[in-house]
Amino acid sequence: MQIVWEGSCACGRVRYRAAGPLTEMIHCHCSDCRKRHGAAFATHVGVSKERFTILQGQAAIRVFVTGADVRRSFCGDCGSKISSDSSSWDEVYFAAGTLDTPLAGLRQSHIFVRSKVAWHDILDSNPQHATYPVSWSR
Repeated sequence: MQIVWEGSCACGRVRYRAAGPLTEMIHCHCSDCRKRHGAAFATHVGVSKERFTILQGQAAIRVFVTGADVRRSFCGDCGSKISSDSSSWDEVYFAAGTLDTPLAGLRQSHIFVRSKVAWHDILDSNPQHATYPVSWSR
């Protein structure tokens, strides 16, 4: 039995589906993610590109390409961040906060902790990486 997770933007115009298996949950502390989410870090969940599908609202999606060639997709109506991907990645990373389906038990890690804000302490025991983990082929 294949497990499926679904999510949506704040206004509901964009809906997506991620068909498992999911790869990991990352808490990214880079300045780009912090600014786009307006928070100390952004939490994303990885799934292989062929298992991520936009179900509705494709016309509402806007894309911003970073200097590092990462595509940040968001709803052009409400501004909700939907996903990040790159031509050099095997996965799409969708914003965990947009999930409508419960999720638990994924391997977690913190990335780009060298850019972490001073007012937030990481208190969990998940691995921390200054940039991308060495194991990633980025």
